[in-house]
Amino acid sequence: MNFVKHFFYIFLMFGTFFLTSCASQRYHRASVEALPGFPTTAGSGVFSWPLNGRLIVPFGGKEGGVSSKGIVVEGSEGQSVCASRDGQVVYVDETLRGYGRTLILEHSGGFSTVYARNAEILVASGQWVRQGQAIARVGRAGKDGVSRAYFELRRSARPEDPLRYLK
Repeated sequence: MNFVKHFFYIFLMFGTFFLTSCASQRYHRASVEALPGFPTTAGSGVFSWPLNGRLIVPFGGKEGGVSSKGIVVEGSEGQSVCASRDGQVVYVDETLRGYGRTLILEHSGGFSTVYARNAEILVASGQWVRQGQAIARVGRAGKDGVSRAYFELRRSARPEDPLRYLK
């Protein structure tokens, strides 16, 4: 019985990884240098933190036995999650297993950002957002009930350590 439980957990984690990876590749335009009709901010290689909080899981760290392709930041329930940089909402999913309410923003320079485990999403697919604009609210996730947000930064559809880009 324990084997079945572990197999199901591994299958579930692989499915979640596969779905988030496919969503990013499907909605990501790697050749975009500047988004049409939407000016970029000064210092276009710099991203701001999506929320103020303590870093719980660093890039590549383990969470639930799986290596994280992003970072997990502790926040307070209902706290605003803000766009890390100007961009367009290209993906919104309210029920992504393992990630909950998830959204993906596409930015100039081949970048995209993923915001997951939200209690509420405040934007719609296709909408343009500004750096610092509230796009979601922090939710409660995990068995410990800690309010946290998941943030992933991708360049050309490949996850990169967000700490290299966050100011």
